[in-house]
Amino acid sequence: MKKSRIFATVLSLVAVMAIGLAGCSQKAKSGSNQQASFANKTTKKSDVKTTLTSSKQLWYVAGSVNAKSNSGLEAYSFDANGKATVYNVDKYYKSLSAAKKAGALNKSGVLNTTFTTKGDNTVIKFKGKLSDIPMTQKFTVKKTLTATNKASKLKVAGYHIARDVDNDVTQATMVKVTD
Repeated sequence: MKKSRIFATVLSLVAVMAIGLAGCSQKAKSGSNQQASFANKTTKKSDVKTTLTSSKQLWYVAGSVNAKSNSGLEAYSFDANGKATVYNVDKYYKSLSAAKKAGALNKSGVLNTTFTTKGDNTVIKFKGKLSDIPMTQKFTVKKTLTATNKASKLKVAGYHIARDVDNDVTQATMVKVTD
């Protein structure tokens, strides 16, 4: 009698764990569907290369949309030939031409870029020289974002990224001005 109670208890625990794990699996799947629908509202993550290379805008890279820096922001201008020109700018500008007109583009260098997409993961690799110093870095696109920069009151859209420079990975944003 005692063995049958223990057996029934163990069987009940296994059943409860199986149901719990199945529920977690369904919740994880539905959460990823919600993320996918959010991603479609801004920029499709799977089309990162086209979004970056077809835009004539500056793509600003900073720790956050409202990051404050005394040395300015990094801004990238991508072209269809696999090159990215990197600038140091003092703030967000509505367009590349507005930054040029303000005399705010301090060119740091030109980097070769390669885009790799596997499933949902897009990785952008950069190689070249910045300020005559050889460098490599990698951006892993995490998810899309839309926000407003508080200082300039400009609306921006882009991506959350993991930025890897010499195996030092930091979280950052890469955005362009949308209004």
